[in-house]
Amino acid sequence: MTMNKWQKITGVIGFVAIGIYELLLCLNAYIDLKYIIEPCNISEVIGRMYLRIDSLSIALWLNYFIALALFIYLWRKGGKR
Repeated sequence: MTMNKWQKITGVIGFVAIGIYELLLCLNAYIDLKYIIEPCNISEVIGRMYLRIDSLSIALWLNYFIALALFIYLWRKGGKR
């Protein structure tokens, strides 16, 4: 079973949109931390928030790259027939 042209186009547009969304999500979390959490000046809370945001960011990007690798695999698999 091969991927149709519309499936490839939709997949590429979808991955670009998801990538932009994840980037904006990570940046928004850092901005919230900078302007909402840091002014409270509680070092323990600030440290935990940075750790949580970093681990969330890593998990999001790891998930994105795994899905992208599977998409590329299916794209190439369809062309070998």
